[in-house]
Amino acid sequence: RVADVPCFREGKITRLNNWLSERGWTLDSFADSTFYSDSLNDLPLMCQVKHPVAANPDVTLRKHAEQHGWPIVNLR
Repeated sequence: RVADVPCFREGKITRLNNWLSERGWTLDSFADSTFYSDSLNDLPLMCQVKHPVAANPDVTLRKHAEQHGWPIVNLR
């Protein structure tokens, strides 16, 4: 059973913002923020951070990363 907002797509932003808020912070509280992902499902959160990195991305995320000049890394 899922409690609260599922940690999926836009739900990751909600969960992150709730966690930060409990500590008196926002994402803008930090000079830098980085998020690594391999899936287009994480695109909403990747668009919120200052340094999104596509790690072993699926085809769709790779295309998006290439179009936006995001780093693409291979961790295999």
